[in-house]
Amino acid sequence: MKRLFLFLLSFVTFLNHAQSNQILDFKAGYAPETNYLQTTINSSDYEVMYSGSETFLETLKSNKVQNPSKIKTVFNLETVSKTGKSDKSGNFPITIEYLKSVDVDGKTIIPNGTLIYGKASLSTMPEIDSIVSKDMEEDFKNTVFQMVKNTFSQLALPHKKLKIGESFTQESPLTLPIAGINIEMQITTVYNLKSFNSKNAFFDITQTYTIKMSDNRFETNGSGIGKGNLIYDIPNHFISENNLEMDFTLGLKHTDFALDLKSKSDFKQTSTISKGK
Repeated sequence: MKRLFLFLLSFVTFLNHAQSNQILDFKAGYAPETNYLQTTINSSDYEVMYSGSETFLETLKSNKVQNPSKIKTVFNLETVSKTGKSDKSGNFPITIEYLKSVDVDGKTIIPNGTLIYGKASLSTMPEIDSIVSKDMEEDFKNTVFQMVKNTFSQLALPHKKLKIGESFTQESPLTLPIAGINIEMQITTVYNLKSFNSKNAFFDITQTYTIKMSDNRFETNGSGIGKGNLIYDIPNHFISENNLEMDFTLGLKHTDFALDLKSKSDFKQTSTISKGK
């Protein structure tokens, strides 16, 4: 019995050691001739407290701005991305169609059927080149086009080979418009590999937000944190699930006014991947 126990103990130790030395080849991105059905729900709660001169506070009242102001936003999005065949250089076309895009009141934001075209490769995120929508005003169409273009540039994750317990870090800028002022921030995201099998890899996510204001007219302070998890589909080299909760506070002062912002956000995205026809 003692020998059997020692054998089992050594066998389990061997398995744990073997698993800990396995290496994940992480290279998230799009593949040719593949369909990606993505559902995204992004909800946020904001509370803004204003203070300042009597003139400023009276202006708020005359414009029917509540103090404090509480705002809830919900963005419910469903898209399907379809990629084509690779050319000799390794590039392939990608078409993104908006199937659903509604706000907290159920109002459509981006018209259903809106199409975005671009190209990608196994090593690069899509590069968007055009947008087609019959029911969208030209100014808003340009805004959506730029938003999608910027999103893809920030989604590019590095190619990494990781063991369980190892992590990598990504730095990305963010501009948040508040009360007509662009708040510049730097987001530091750490992806830590918790476990993986033949199909999926599981990551924990932590984020920190740092103010990077270059506008000297304002005195700013603030910080934020985020936490969540990510599932990486190994056979398809794509992120199949991404969940993130974020908390952020900001203080902004000017000669005549000041504001304090508190926000809580919840981001959930899932992807279903299938080979194209």
